[in-house]
Amino acid sequence: MSQMPGTVRSLRVVLLAVGALSVVAVVWLGVVAATFETGALGGLILGMLLLAAALFALLATASFVIATKFSGGGRRVRVGAVVVGWVTFAGSALAALASHAAWGVATMAGALLVVLSVATATKDWFDVPHQLRPPATWPE
Repeated sequence: MSQMPGTVRSLRVVLLAVGALSVVAVVWLGVVAATFETGALGGLILGMLLLAAALFALLATASFVIATKFSGGGRRVRVGAVVVGWVTFAGSALAALASHAAWGVATMAGALLVVLSVATATKDWFDVPHQLRPPATWPE
């Protein structure tokens, strides 16, 4: 298999989207934390905002790093995508229940990550190590 299957390309796109939206969440939470007026429980709420921003930053980093490793294949990359999918699914489902139904979109993105990660074509792609081909301009 020399070309990435459609499920793997779709998985990479969803990972990049989750990473990009996580960066947006980090920026938004940072702005909220910076403009937050502390009161009686202000320190606690500020700490929770910064903790949430740190978790989103970790999710964004993991999503981007895993998405860049797709060309080489490998079982660990696929397992990483499954973990990111489950974390996205579980965290978004809890947020949808506790906060707002708009988190349902992120819940579906997490479920899509898991489903695409366990597809047969995806497993086949990641079970075989791939070598990156040099560009045509490199001497052989």
